[in-house]
Order: sequence, then C-alpha cells, then structure tokens
Amino acid sequence: MLRRLIVMCFGFVIAAGAGAIFLVVSALFDTATREAGLAAVVAGLFAVFDAAANEGDPEQAFATLSFIIWAVIVATCAAPLAVAALVGEAAGVRSFIWYSGVSGVLAGASPWIVRAAKGLGRAQQINEAESRLALLFFLTGALAGAIYWLIAAPRKREQS
Repeated sequence: MLRRLIVMCFGFVIAAGAGAIFLVVSALFDTATREAGLAAVVAGLFAVFDAAANEGDPEQAFATLSFIIWAVIVATCAAPLAVAALVGEAAGVRSFIWYSGVSGVLAGASPWIVRAAKGLGRAQQINEAESRLALLFFLTGALAGAIYWLIAAPRKREQS
C-alpha cells in the first residue's frame, strides 16, 4: 500500500509538472494565447509599477500576478488530474481513456467551472480566443493524464 501511494504521488508530481511546462510552451507558440498572455503580463507589470509609484510597495502586485499564474496552473494541471487520479484509484480504473480524457475534459472546462463557482453566469458567446484557450487547457489536461497513466496507473498484476 505504501509503495502504491509513493508511485501515485511521484506520478502526480511528474504529470502535473509536465502539464505546466506544456501549458507555458504551447501558450507561447499559439498567437492568440501569446497575445492574451502578453496583454495580461503587461497589465500585471503596469499594476506593479503603479503600486510602486503610489504606495512604494510593489510586493503586493507581484504577489497578485504570481497568484494568478499559480491559479491557472493548478486549475489546468493539478486539480483535473487529482480528480481523475483519485476517482480512478478508488474505482480501480486502468484505462488510458479515463485518465487522459477526464483530466482533459475537466481542464478544458475549467474556465466555465470557475465562472460558475464565482456566480458570474455563463458566457453568452464564445469567441475564438476563448475556444483556443479551452483547447489548450484540454490538451494540457489530457497530456498530464496520459503521463500519470504511464507512470502510476494500476496494472493487472497489482490488483491481486
């Protein structure tokens, strides 16, 4: 049991880390997400400079920008993978489709899940940038789920 727990934790850390790297690299290669990300970073830097000029304390603005980046990585890499892994382990699922598919669908739906959790309502129209971002999140979650499955999915011989 302890060996299984260590393998699961190792697989989760490696898969979530690979997903985070894939998210950043693929966002830089896609023009729509690169422009949106650049706009967000520039806005964050202006907020840092504004906070430094007004209050003399840019640490709060850097902390906010860091929190936003951390939240996106958790929402697309760690949380969907954790749900897929925990449910898969509890149910004894060994399927690649389960780990990759559930992680991908949950990561792709994360913007709408967050929107619903915050009570913001659903988007009336989905523009091209949102659909590309959702696809990027789906691919990130699917990759993280696939890597987790390769490392830590239960095998038949472990079921005995």
